[in-house]
Amino acid sequence: MPVVHVVSFKYKDSVSSEDRLDLYNHFGTFKAECLYTDGKPYILDFKSSTENTSPENAGKGFHHIFVSTFPTQEHVKHYLEEDPVHLAFVEKVKPAIADVFIYDFEV
Repeated sequence: MPVVHVVSFKYKDSVSSEDRLDLYNHFGTFKAECLYTDGKPYILDFKSSTENTSPENAGKGFHHIFVSTFPTQEHVKHYLEEDPVHLAFVEKVKPAIADVFIYDFEV
């Protein structure tokens, strides 16, 4: 069963808009660069935004959102625990994050 993985970042005030954009663009490469154990890309779909257009004004100051779809929970586990592209990004982004929201659900 496919899994939708939603991640939203709120950056520290000290993180420049250029650095935010760099991190945003880096995350955007995952669909092509993250490879499964068979050497093939495994993220089925990827969407992201730097701008919350909701009129509800409930974005709570988060700067970016990323929505990835994986084939199964097993693929999510690989992404979180083994994928070198994702793991390197986590180390890069951690110092910049003031808050993060992550929510997964099966579709």
